[in-house]
Parts: sequence; structure tokens; C-alpha cells
Amino acid sequence: MAGRPRSVDDEVIFEAVASVVTEEGPAGATLATVAARVGLSGPALTQRFGSKRGLLVAFAAKAASRVPEVFSQVRAVHADPVTAVVEALVTMPGRVTSREHLANNLALLQMDLTDPDLREHAVFQSRSLRAETAALLDEAVRAGRLAEGTSPEALAMDLYTTYSGAMLTWAIDGEGTLEEWMRSNLLRTLAPHLRGSGGADSR
Repeated sequence: MAGRPRSVDDEVIFEAVASVVTEEGPAGATLATVAARVGLSGPALTQRFGSKRGLLVAFAAKAASRVPEVFSQVRAVHADPVTAVVEALVTMPGRVTSREHLANNLALLQMDLTDPDLREHAVFQSRSLRAETAALLDEAVRAGRLAEGTSPEALAMDLYTTYSGAMLTWAIDGEGTLEEWMRSNLLRTLAPHLRGSGGADSR
């Protein structure tokens, strides 16, 4: 006999987790807090995920799996692969719009580095991000937007390093919004490799 259908999809729950972590840090992402955000009881989430850690591991798995989706959505809007790669990376921090938000997400990263199950998903997300970036850069080389001989994989690593570092430098003493700061740093890393025109191109 089939069980009752779930009244709230996991996707809605993970969106709530993302919001709570960004606003309060992982310490605030209790089962009760997340459950209240989606109109469920704490025991209902316990039954589904087992524990707060189980919820965070499931959330991490979902976040890691979404990287190709984010790049695909951005690519559907931006025809130029160089623009697409910059905008995809700028999109990745999601809800982070303040230094407090970034600090709260860095607290979750600390857990990723020490919990084997969380780290597995962090590694997957990191490698997926570089692979998606390299795929767009390869397209840009073939389209003549990047200099011949540019290594998509090496440049993807440089952009990933810039992406990660830009978040920290913005948090310390960056100017403007995180999005503006990241975009300017990513474009500076790309500049020596650029050929032809393209710019911000939407369709």
C-alpha cells in the first residue's frame, strides 16, 4: 500500500535550508526552524531526514547536483560563451548579498571541510563547477572568443580561484556589491585571453 504523498517537496525544504543558513548560519538551521518555514512539524522532518545532519547532507547533495542546471539556465540567456561563463559564476553565490550572509555560508563550509559526507558533496560541486566552466571556455576557444592555444581547463581553474578569492576579498574590504566585485575580478582574469567582440549579449 503506497504511503501518503508528501505535502511539501524536498526542493521547498532545501530552499528553506538555504535561506536559514544564509540568514542565521548552520547553527540556526535546526529541524524545528526549517520545518516552521515550510509549514511542517519538526518530527516530520526527522522522519524524512533522520537528523539535522541528515538534512544538511541531503541539502549539500542537492546543491552540488544543481551546478549544471545553473550553467544551462544562464547559457539559455547569454549566447556569447564568455559572457555566459562570467554570469554563471556570478550567479552561484545565490542569496549572499551581505558580508553577514557570506560569513554564515563560510560557517557551513567549515563543516564541509571536516564532515566526510558533507565534504564528498563539496568536492563534487567544486569539480562540477570547474568542468562546466571549462566546457564553456572550450566553446569560446572554438568560437574565436578566446586566444588560440588557451587551455580551457587551466583557465577554468584560474577563474575558479578568482571566483573563490573574490568572495573573501569582497568580504574584507571590497567595494560595491558582491556581484559587481566578482564580475570585475573575473573579467580581469579573462582579459588577457580575449579575442574578438561579444560583450554582454542576451537573447
